[in-house]
Amino acid sequence: MDIYLFRSVNNLANKSDLLNLVGIFTAKYTVYILALIMICLWFVKRNDSKFRQMLMISVISCLLSELVGKFIAGNIYFHRQPFAVLSSVNQLIPKSVGNSFPSDHTIVFFSIMIIFFIYTKSKIRYIFPVIAIIVGLSRIFVGVHYPIDVFVGASIGTIISIISFIYLNDSIVVSKVLKKIYKIENKFLNWSIISN
Repeated sequence: MDIYLFRSVNNLANKSDLLNLVGIFTAKYTVYILALIMICLWFVKRNDSKFRQMLMISVISCLLSELVGKFIAGNIYFHRQPFAVLSSVNQLIPKSVGNSFPSDHTIVFFSIMIIFFIYTKSKIRYIFPVIAIIVGLSRIFVGVHYPIDVFVGASIGTIISIISFIYLNDSIVVSKVLKKIYKIENKFLNWSIISN
């Protein structure tokens, strides 16, 4: 079933130059764009402590999810990338051969996008899980992950982000860390400290 689903998505590659371009860009570069956007938002939204809390919890969720993915899930099960095992795979991006289980990109996007989804109150919130799903599918499309890699990565990212929100939302620890960061920023960037 996993191979069948992989073929269903991966066989869409090389059918259209535009689709290939979108798939490669999504699979390869969106993780860097996400990081850049989050760094920019950290400074642009510096007067919004709730927004900064969301960003901080999403980063913590991402780090915890990656640890669970690498050191627990990755040690429980191992398989190489589809292009290293199967014949006639449409591999659109270079990738070193190793354990492809679970998908790191999918873990990163789900762990962050689910936190964004939880914190956002407007209808735009629904775009966040959709973005995460598209990134996960793109990793199959370019031939570097199986659907099971993406499914488990999405599950880990989602579960850890929910747990992170439950335990860290409005927590004293996060509040204290944010205040420390404001003080450091004020010292080095000559900003006024927010008192809340």
